[in-house]
Amino acid sequence: MSLRFHEIAETKHTILNPFSDHKLMQVGQACDLREKMRVLDLACGKGETLIRWAQAFNITGVGVDISPVFLEAARARAYELDVVSQVNWIEGDAADYPQDYHEFDVVCCLGATWIGGGLTGTLDLMRTALKPQGGALVVGEPYWHDDPPAWVLDAQGYEPELFTTLEGTLDRFDAAGLSLVEMVLSSPDDWDRYEARQWKAVYDYLEQNPDDPQAADLRAWSARNRRTYVTSGRRYLGWGVFVLRVDGGFAPRHTDQRQRADQPVFAEVRGGMIWVTLADGRVIGNPVSWYDWLVSAPPDDQTLIDLESLSLYWPSLDKRLDVRSMLRPRP
Repeated sequence: MSLRFHEIAETKHTILNPFSDHKLMQVGQACDLREKMRVLDLACGKGETLIRWAQAFNITGVGVDISPVFLEAARARAYELDVVSQVNWIEGDAADYPQDYHEFDVVCCLGATWIGGGLTGTLDLMRTALKPQGGALVVGEPYWHDDPPAWVLDAQGYEPELFTTLEGTLDRFDAAGLSLVEMVLSSPDDWDRYEARQWKAVYDYLEQNPDDPQAADLRAWSARNRRTYVTSGRRYLGWGVFVLRVDGGFAPRHTDQRQRADQPVFAEVRGGMIWVTLADGRVIGNPVSWYDWLVSAPPDDQTLIDLESLSLYWPSLDKRLDVRSMLRPRP
């Protein structure tokens, strides 16, 4: 499916997966979300996960998606629920965003494991951005209720090894060194609402835009989706969100690293100051006015800060500040 068809079909959706708002909040509770936790959502769609969690749990977050249409909807929704200052949106390939210096409390990828070439590759990608201890991965993934016959695979257009059964999904988590600590599964009604709402969105769009040059292709695609869902998808395919912890509590990329005394563990912009808490307990602060690039930035961009090993990084501004430089007298 083209990105444009995807955007049209999900016009009426806020959650771009077969999942209810209630279940989305159950997942947030399962992650033990608390105030000031930082969440990364890869292929975030319209950002409903971050927005609802920001409203309910007072977290901050970054959402990354390739669709400007979806991100525009995310910004509008964040404004509607008054969480604009808590979330930031990055337009781009979600596979390119995670970096070793990221240390998010929770990293999500709901229904988009294609970004890493499948479940295992995406889990490795997500771990790159996870904090060294105590973080959680949240992945949404289809699974087969039973081993599908060949005609179902053909109808769905899936390679045999792309998805597996629920037991096989657990095996893949185990093989990746991850412990499944919670899961919330979609119901048939969740699936129906997700699929059927797409059919209605496409129908309405074609009624309003009969001269669209891709109208025939869009109509054929929607008809094929309807038939595939009612003949095979509803019976054989499930979908769930799985909360995972790294075995031993540590992400592998951090196992050989020792925390330095001057490593930042918390940072915020407040009262015209940049405040940073270091690993040894010191709290240091410099005036925002010392940094012209920060003074001129929008308030939302000022407050979104990633912690690196010895630096602060403002992703929306692409600016770094070495913590050690904050300890030196201003020239």
